[in-house]
Amino acid sequence: MTPVNSKSLFTFICNQMEMLDKDVITVEKAKAQSALAKQANNLLKYELDRASTEITVRNFNKDNKDDTIRIREIESKPFDNTI
Repeated sequence: MTPVNSKSLFTFICNQMEMLDKDVITVEKAKAQSALAKQANNLLKYELDRASTEITVRNFNKDNKDDTIRIREIESKPFDNTI
């Protein structure tokens, strides 16, 4: 899988618009790829929001000389297959 960042995602979207304009891809394919690009963008936004929150919490704890506010680490936790 190719790594994705905001610049590469924007380039992909612009290329898709150009191919759609030239009838290289169908509207249906463009819609499907647009939905996937939106999901990728949502994940990028999530990562930025998470980093910002971690900085805010770290600064709060430092300013208050306390370590009571913590963010649970769920990203590296193994999946629980029990229902």
